[in-house]
Amino acid sequence: MKRIFIFDADEVVLKREMYFSRRLARDFEIPEEEIMKFFKKEYKDCAIGKSDLRNVLKKYIENWGWSGSVQDLMKYWFENEREINGAVVNEIKNLRRKGYTCCLATNNEIYRTQYLLNEVGLKDLFDYVFSSSEVGFLKSAGEFWKFVQERIGVNDPGNIVVWDSDRKNIKKVNELGMKGFIFTDEETFLMDINEMLDPKKMEHDKRKIA
Repeated sequence: MKRIFIFDADEVVLKREMYFSRRLARDFEIPEEEIMKFFKKEYKDCAIGKSDLRNVLKKYIENWGWSGSVQDLMKYWFENEREINGAVVNEIKNLRRKGYTCCLATNNEIYRTQYLLNEVGLKDLFDYVFSSSEVGFLKSAGEFWKFVQERIGVNDPGNIVVWDSDRKNIKKVNELGMKGFIFTDEETFLMDINEMLDPKKMEHDKRKIA
């Protein structure tokens, strides 16, 4: 069976200049520690589909001094975190042309997930999309990856290769017998892909190391 390739959204498929909390604090002079109270508390329930982001944000925007609506805040958030990583996206397209299955796996609440799929166009880039808000677990949980494996129909986890920006997620992936890579930069990513797709080069490199 051919390898299945799975990619994180933020900081892999998408570039990130800075986190939303930091940008919001900078642009609107809101104390970042006040914004982080949201992310450390209720946001997790939003990310696994237990709470509605719009309802949760209503509790915070007055305290933050946000003068617009919840919808305005979500638009500001989503539109500032949508820059595509061209090198990664081009390689995903190449992999699919070669017949490989490519998937998106992301920790995101439902509204941003839908924004990325429909407005940014990620739904057309992948064979499968797995969002924590729909799966019901974050990627640091084994249940997330069990769902992924069953949905794709892969019996051998060793056939699944994952690139992610979060070490907790990659640690879990490797514990489950999948092959996980921390995404650091485009050059390293492309080198790792090429080595995996060229068994002769991999065998040659092993001989050199020995």
